[in-house]
Amino acid sequence: MARRRERLLLLTPPLVQTNTPYPATMHLAGYLRSQGCAVEQRDLGIRVVLDVLRAYGGDEADELLELLQSSAPAEAKIEASRIIDDLALDIRDSVDPGFGFSRYAERISAQASDFGEVEKLVKRRGVMDEFLDRRLDEAIAETRPTVIGVTCPFPGTLVAAFKIARRVKKLHPGIRLALGGGFVSTELRDMTDPRPRKYFDEFMFDEGYAPMMKLVGRRPKPVPSFVEPCYDGIDWGDYFDVVETENPMHRLWSVGRWRKLQMARGCYWHRCAFCDVKLPYINCFEQPSAAEIVDAIEHLGGDVHFVDEAMPPGLVRKVCEEIVRRRLDCGWWGNVRFDAAYTPELCRLMAKAGCIAVTGGLECANDRLLKLMVKGITLESAEKALRSFRSAGIMVHAYLMYGFPTETLDEALGALEFVRGLFRRDLIQSAFWHRFALTVHSPVYRDAEKFGIAVCEPPRPKRLFCRNEVPFTESGAPDWDEAGRALDLALYNYMEGRGLDKDVGFWLRAVRKNRHKGFKKSK
Repeated sequence: MARRRERLLLLTPPLVQTNTPYPATMHLAGYLRSQGCAVEQRDLGIRVVLDVLRAYGGDEADELLELLQSSAPAEAKIEASRIIDDLALDIRDSVDPGFGFSRYAERISAQASDFGEVEKLVKRRGVMDEFLDRRLDEAIAETRPTVIGVTCPFPGTLVAAFKIARRVKKLHPGIRLALGGGFVSTELRDMTDPRPRKYFDEFMFDEGYAPMMKLVGRRPKPVPSFVEPCYDGIDWGDYFDVVETENPMHRLWSVGRWRKLQMARGCYWHRCAFCDVKLPYINCFEQPSAAEIVDAIEHLGGDVHFVDEAMPPGLVRKVCEEIVRRRLDCGWWGNVRFDAAYTPELCRLMAKAGCIAVTGGLECANDRLLKLMVKGITLESAEKALRSFRSAGIMVHAYLMYGFPTETLDEALGALEFVRGLFRRDLIQSAFWHRFALTVHSPVYRDAEKFGIAVCEPPRPKRLFCRNEVPFTESGAPDWDEAGRALDLALYNYMEGRGLDKDVGFWLRAVRKNRHKGFKKSK
């Protein structure tokens, strides 16, 4: 008897981004189609959020969404975005406390070592369930899959992913289900709880290329160093911008229909002590030829966001040279390390090839801590790179961190002073503070004593679901809740061009007195 040919349907559940599709299923679909597999994909997230907003906002929501889906200038979209955001908040406050543009029940999902807490939300009807059911049923009727793969990149997609599986198991018990994505690869590697397997037949870690090939009965082949994504099944007209700020750098994440590409797989540095360097998505570094990357840019059309851990400078140069040689007209941005390789000459070449912005980690912006975390840069080398980007007219966003083990309050305020200087000299245009989180896949966790912390991980339950971020204690650590509010308040105002003349202690004093003297708070 001939073996049946499996038909795959890849789904993105609610809710991720509203302005452009999350790239997981596109890369997987591109690879599987290149191997002769029958694959379709749908972004249920964008369709469900549109359904919810139109159902609760009526004709006004329709008109506002039409504006946000158009090519109107960002300034024209700010008020429309505010009204749509207020509608989403009203739905959250009066109908479903789990609802939000880029999350659903995110808090419980991120903290649930016990699957029982997640399952309660899976079984509870929420504001999006009716629309999710209908969109899922439509996708299955259109594609008639024998296998469904669901990506779960963030905690905010977890509950919806299991809601999808619950309905498929009830109505289509013959369809096999697989769950993969970033959340699965980092949080569920130690899962021992059997209950999630009532929903999904397979849990796929790391890149899903080889596991999905095996699931459909095909022999896995070596995965190439570059996979061109496939966007078939994606309706670009569904997506809409959310413009919360006039800051042109900060709004890149929520404005624009970016085609997502990886310039290289993994991270060429993969040594940072806070990072999940133990996991393959970081430590398996491979880079393709520049021609393959530029071929994909040409085929896809539109502007590109490179979603690398860090774009390798040598490959960046070759890609830029190839873009210039072909005289392509494209805009692109991506993540870098602020190291010495980014010279004024390279940055000018990047700008000529269409680079409009870069993002990169300054972390704690302190040389002692940069050395401790094995970041591989200094403030001096980072500033040289920033000057190179500035001279070429390339915008910069800096990722910042506070609360790293052994950091003092004076060091955190010193970092804020350094960042203030960068804003004053227009060397960065946007930034964001993240609080340090200890994860089980990081060097800090494996050598906690060296970093002066004590891990406080509770005993593992017999039925473990999630395990990644773990609590810790540090003797003499500052009040990072209070300090974090001050850092966040300062940065929010810096990005709007306010408060750059204030000494850094102003923000801490303002938070302590709960007075902000007219300065805006971050959301």
